[in-house]
Amino acid sequence: MKAVSAEKLADRFKFIESLELVDVDLSNATFTTNAHVDEFYDSVDRALEATGRRWYFIINYTGCTIASDVWDYFALRGRKANNMHGLGTVRYGTSPAVRETIRSRAMLAQFRANIFDTREEALVALGELRKRREITGAAPTEALLVVQDLHISFGGVQAVNGVSFDVNNGEIFSIIGPNGAGKTSVVNAISGFCPPDRGRILFQGMDRTELKSYEVAELGIARTFQNVALFKGMNVLDNIMTGRQLKMKTNFLLEALYWGPAVREDVEHRAFVERIIDFLEIESIRKMPTSRLPYGQQKRVELARALAAEPKLLLLDEPMAGMNVEEKEDMARFILDINDEWGTTIILIEHDMGVVMDISSHVMVLDHGAKISEGRPVDVRGDPAVIRAYLGEKQ
Repeated sequence: MKAVSAEKLADRFKFIESLELVDVDLSNATFTTNAHVDEFYDSVDRALEATGRRWYFIINYTGCTIASDVWDYFALRGRKANNMHGLGTVRYGTSPAVRETIRSRAMLAQFRANIFDTREEALVALGELRKRREITGAAPTEALLVVQDLHISFGGVQAVNGVSFDVNNGEIFSIIGPNGAGKTSVVNAISGFCPPDRGRILFQGMDRTELKSYEVAELGIARTFQNVALFKGMNVLDNIMTGRQLKMKTNFLLEALYWGPAVREDVEHRAFVERIIDFLEIESIRKMPTSRLPYGQQKRVELARALAAEPKLLLLDEPMAGMNVEEKEDMARFILDINDEWGTTIILIEHDMGVVMDISSHVMVLDHGAKISEGRPVDVRGDPAVIRAYLGEKQ
């Protein structure tokens, strides 16, 4: 095996214009010194800069060897290349050692490993990245939300202990863990209901750690609650209309008199709410008081109210709790449709592992306030640390 060199770049680095794709072949390559890394990435950077555009990357690691003392430098050069030129990266063909190294570094450096067993699986994943980019209008590699070293305590209880993660545009990011793991505390911090003791929360690149909940909502973050929080004395339509409050711009006096521009604005907002009602299939209960609705329908109304705010990021705290199988299937379908058709990024807390594994693009696992695993659903499901957290140690 030989180190990758500039002379061999043409054989290992190919542009596929129709797919916006760069095919990187590192099979049987060896990186034993930082000089080998520089030789390769300097050539890569020159080739990418000459195109004047960004690309998706698919990297073949079959038989690739990277010396342990150059891994840090290799990862650094790779991240720089992706930040400057990339739309997203998928990897395949890794050995168990390389796979574990990439995953562990991904968790520490807050980037996505995106490792697959075969080239076919990697290409399917790239298709999903392209689809999300088309829906959201942003590169999937652009993190919509970044949480750094989050700490939250209540008295002497450490609810969240040094949790870091990022949520990319257009994905369904699930947070799972046993009861008391700190899941809701994380969502409360993101939505401004519970300021963290330490750490930073960035939304669209802006630090919003110290913002109040209404200021967070103005940025485009909406949420539902673990326990339904509707106005029980109001009907379904009026409950959903409260989600439009931040979108209402008319003078308060005109609204009180219901005159002129206030009437036109009210008609527009009601038309938007009616579209949500149709979307969530709750037309038959639109005039009913929410206090008379079964629990499953109240959950759907609360989702509708959150959608009425037109969020960029939607936080769903156990939206399927207390539902029967049919209601869960409906809610899962709505979540997928919201993500797919509206392009809304979703953070989901849910205890039904079947649902989580079926609809999530990324999963993070918390236990006793700390992150113990993160990655694709298929990888998280088989993680021994996750199995221990849910099932306990085998005797």
